[in-house]
Formats: sequence, structure tokens, C-alpha cells
Amino acid sequence: MTTHPGAPERSVVDRTLSILGVFDRDNRILTLSDISRRSGLPVATVHRIVNKLHGWGALERREEGGYSIGLRLWETATLAPRYSGLAETAQPHLVDLHTQCGGAAVLALRDGTETVCLTFLSNDPGLTAHWGDPGRRLPLHVTAAGLVLLANAGIALQDEICAGPLRAYTAATITDGTTLRNCLDKTRREGYAVVCGTLREGRGAIAAPVRNARGTVVAAVGIVAPLSMLQPSRLTPLVLATAEAVSQHDRTEGWRMAGAGA
Repeated sequence: MTTHPGAPERSVVDRTLSILGVFDRDNRILTLSDISRRSGLPVATVHRIVNKLHGWGALERREEGGYSIGLRLWETATLAPRYSGLAETAQPHLVDLHTQCGGAAVLALRDGTETVCLTFLSNDPGLTAHWGDPGRRLPLHVTAAGLVLLANAGIALQDEICAGPLRAYTAATITDGTTLRNCLDKTRREGYAVVCGTLREGRGAIAAPVRNARGTVVAAVGIVAPLSMLQPSRLTPLVLATAEAVSQHDRTEGWRMAGAGA
């Protein structure tokens, strides 16, 4: 294989991860040509590695000829301590929150500069499409859960994100660093965050932090609802109580949140 002078050879692991990384929520089924184009790898290389991944169960072959993420890879991912213990602990409390508030109940954690949705309980397909698939990632500055997680993150990360650029999803999205800092200060002071129309017009959210036994914020729980239903005076106590109930589980039994404060 010909390489450019000075260009490092990509290892097999690097190429394999590149192939897995081309799948996302907008590209769930891909052909070999699609994978080659998105990963920047030759079709022959893609074919060889994809066959290995398919044989192990990391990828599945579709009837129409494309490939999708395989069940075995999904099963392996659910073993991640940051997902399994916390999601199982929070589930009954999220069900109660969803029933009481009428909106969607969400559990999210931070991974770098993004929130990752772990659980989303909703009867509204419109909400699920924008917030809800487990694994969906969104910038921290856009959602109530993201503001809670960012407000309780390290100063270096806050400085990085406030320095911008801050992507605008609607006219209400915070795109100014000073405004974002003020919002983070308020979130820390009040212990919760409220947003209106920052990700999608006509929708809002309330979120509060989940803390482990050391007091470190490891996740956020919240509700997402149409603005006509978003009544902070009524719903904020429910969200705070849910966050406390999930946090209390770690203080009494623990959910083995390995690396959750990362």
C-alpha cells in the first residue's frame, strides 16, 4: 500500500475504530462504499475488517446489503459501569417523574463537551426525535441537563466552552460566553437549570444534578415538555426530588459508577 511520505501507518485497531465510528444516528445502515468514503479507508481494507467485525457480531449484514451495528456490540456497551448501574437505579424514579409531570423524563451524563442521553421516557415522538434516543449527544450549552453538568464541571472545561464558538439551534440558544457563565453561576446557586426553546422552539426543560456518595455530580435528571406544560413552580420540586432519590441510592447501596466523575 502506498503512503504519503511522513504519514504514519494506521494500525489495525485504529482502522477498526474508524470503521465503527462512521455509524451514527443519521447513518445507521451503510454499504461498504459508504464506510470506505466516510472512514477514508480503501474499500479492500474496509471489506476485510468488516468481515471480521461481522463474524464477531459487532456488525450485522442487512437484507438490502448494507451493514449496521450488531447486537453483540450493543450488549457489550451496556456493561459500561457509567451506563448500566446508573440507568437501572434511575429507571423507576424516571417512570414516576414521567407519570407525575406528563412530559418526558430524561437521564444524561457528560462525556467531554457533550451530554449523552442514557434514558428517555416519552409518549411524544416529536420530543424523542430531538432529545431522546439513548446515546444521543448534544452540546452542553444547549439543554438544561447540559447546563447542570457543565456548571458542576471543572473550570478549564467551562473556560473552553464559554470561549466558543457556541452553536445556535434556535434564537433562544445561548451563544455568548458571558451569558453562559452567568447562567452556570445561577445553576450552581439554585441547584437546577431551566431552559425555554434553546434546542427546539416551543419546548423547554428543567434538570437537576445527580451526585455520588462523595458529592460529585455524575449525571443529570430532568423533564422536557412543551412550554405550555413547563411550570417551574410545580415541576422543579419533582425534578429535584427525583435527582435526590437517584443520588440517595448511591449513598445507601452504590451503583458502581466507575470513572463517573471523569
